[in-house]
Amino acid sequence: MGAFLTFALDEGGALVRVDDVAKGIKCGCHCPHCNAPLYAKNTGQIREHHFAHAHGLECEGAYESSLHLLAKEVLQETGRIMLPQSISSTFPSGLVRIHNVEVEKWDERYGFRPDVEGVMDNGERLLIEFLVSHKVDGKKRQIIVDNNLKCIEIDINYQALDRAKLKEFLTDTADDRKWIVSMPPPQKPTGESFSYGRNPLYENARDFLKEIFDEGTIIIHPYSTSFYHPDKPFDLRQIGYDVCEINTKYRGFKSDLLLFRSQKENKGHISINIRGRRRCEGFRYPKGLRIIDIIFRSISSEESVKQRLKKGELIGDMEMDIVYFGFKE
Repeated sequence: MGAFLTFALDEGGALVRVDDVAKGIKCGCHCPHCNAPLYAKNTGQIREHHFAHAHGLECEGAYESSLHLLAKEVLQETGRIMLPQSISSTFPSGLVRIHNVEVEKWDERYGFRPDVEGVMDNGERLLIEFLVSHKVDGKKRQIIVDNNLKCIEIDINYQALDRAKLKEFLTDTADDRKWIVSMPPPQKPTGESFSYGRNPLYENARDFLKEIFDEGTIIIHPYSTSFYHPDKPFDLRQIGYDVCEINTKYRGFKSDLLLFRSQKENKGHISINIRGRRRCEGFRYPKGLRIIDIIFRSISSEESVKQRLKKGELIGDMEMDIVYFGFKE
């Protein structure tokens, strides 16, 4: 379940805002991800105006596809981009103008299609890739590095589907972007952990969480990082978290379990994840998302996992730990 879809494609393939089209099915718009017809819900006074799929089903990629399209369109319109610093003096930085801007033009020479490309004032070609769900892959990275191409990757997962805010993000800050350069050799992780890729109990633990929620409760003991009650466990269902989706994404962030409140305007999404080790320092996550990571340093049996998850006994245990992101302390 993602944020509201406020942009869609009209009959001519142009990106349009929900308040700029006729209401209902008369808007003539379709989803930029699955191409299904959309209703424009743009007359209400309570909920944010948005598009909804005419068939009534959710489309997981609709928001991300619209954000991707809008970012490319905004960059093409502004012709300016703030570039990040680089360890190499051959890479420019700061606000630059780009001319002859083209969107998704196939490059026969290098065999790939950049999101946006243009020419800077110094005559150099600049490629821009927007990260929503997929990073620049290894093959494309190698082509960029081998041919000394100037290419930046901009992570827009944390940005709102809003033209003015995207323009400000692209031109006023160098946050969440980096130059595509050769990768350093991989470092072996340090610290005690287990490889949940090889341990079948990792997959089972995720199923246990869903099973426990379906039974009517997920109890979390907050301890040092308090949500609401610092001295006792609480039941997520008692505070309105009545919807649970398994193995899904919210604004590009993948969750083992995604919980939200269907009856609240501010749904307060919570992502619960089973992991073998802590995330690295400086970990970034989407705004509006709160994250609970359950860390299994070792697992002895399925029964021990079930009992601890049901009781909320996750802190201070020799086998499990819990880490919070986005909650008020």
